[in-house]
Amino acid sequence: CSGPKRPQDKVAVSDMKKDFETCLGAKQGFKGFQIAPEYHNHHVQFVYNDKEFELTHGSVVIAAITSCTNTSNPSVMLGAGLLAKKAVEAGLTVKPYVKTSLSPGSGVVTYYL
Repeated sequence: CSGPKRPQDKVAVSDMKKDFETCLGAKQGFKGFQIAPEYHNHHVQFVYNDKEFELTHGSVVIAAITSCTNTSNPSVMLGAGLLAKKAVEAGLTVKPYVKTSLSPGSGVVTYYL
């Protein structure tokens, strides 16, 4: 995964866990959070809708499919939507505290969807 501004920073999905763990202790800045080693496994508990949950470094709390640069290519949004649909059909679930959103970048993409 990488962004459009720095494609050279690509990290393979298979390497993300190791890369993220390295970033935790790296000097603060680009790809560095400078978190002391004794806090790398730190977690917090919280209650949401009367149920207890736990967050750790790297927990997903926002899951979004968005489009701003691909508004002229609605197939990208359609593909992302179909991938999400198939993931749910395969058993992927979303924690109740995770904010999910689908946000097409234009009315044209909304029309296609």
